[in-house]
Amino acid sequence: DSKGPTGGRPVRRSNFLRTLKVYRWAADFFPVTLQKTVSLDPTKNYIFGYHPHGIISIGAFLSFGTEATGFSKLFPGITPHLLTLRSNFYIPFFREYMMALGVGDVGRQSCDNRLNMGPGHSITIVVGGAAESLDAHPGTFDLTR
Repeated sequence: DSKGPTGGRPVRRSNFLRTLKVYRWAADFFPVTLQKTVSLDPTKNYIFGYHPHGIISIGAFLSFGTEATGFSKLFPGITPHLLTLRSNFYIPFFREYMMALGVGDVGRQSCDNRLNMGPGHSITIVVGGAAESLDAHPGTFDLTR
């Protein structure tokens, strides 16, 4: 929203940074994959919910904040925007790094601005939070009550 890092406005993304080989190595190491189950119409906008939250949401970061899992090849014409807590943008240099990847804060104005950039834009919101992240264990999908 207007108190976010850029007043809710997206900043220029760096395709160079989003496609660094280190992200592919990380996706292979953890392992993180993105499975396509349906084609998406690039003339529409989308809201994705990502679950499980996990401790640092590495799967969401690699799938929607970078090209490590090949999002743009799987869904041509759709531009992903990963959204996170505004507090992540209070850390110097980390803020610029995240914004260069196209990551934004999850405030309403930020969501609206990205979805109103024209057709073919998507936002990804990692649902859950701190309590749920502590319940994250491999092979389980427990939701915090």
